[in-house]
Amino acid sequence: MDRIAPVTQPPELQVRAPQLDAEPGPAAKAAERRFAEHVTSLQGKVLPDDVVIQLDVEAGRFVSTLTDSVTTETLRRYPSESQLAYARAVMAYMRALTVGQS
Repeated sequence: MDRIAPVTQPPELQVRAPQLDAEPGPAAKAAERRFAEHVTSLQGKVLPDDVVIQLDVEAGRFVSTLTDSVTTETLRRYPSESQLAYARAVMAYMRALTVGQS
């Protein structure tokens, strides 16, 4: 005595938005123009072109460096050299402890 209704597909909905087919209005054109000006203004600024991520084995940490490919200037580095020095010291201490226990 099955009273389960047969599975039927829902009717397909077709929604048409006439405003999507229309020509962009003055506000949309102004926004596109401002965006193009903004992109043009960013082209002259220094932006990181090269991201390098390396493993510092002695510190046991990954180091990411952002550099400008034109000037080869390091823009940002994480972690800093002082943080890496601390991590290297801690790792050296941990290696000394494990060697001493063997």
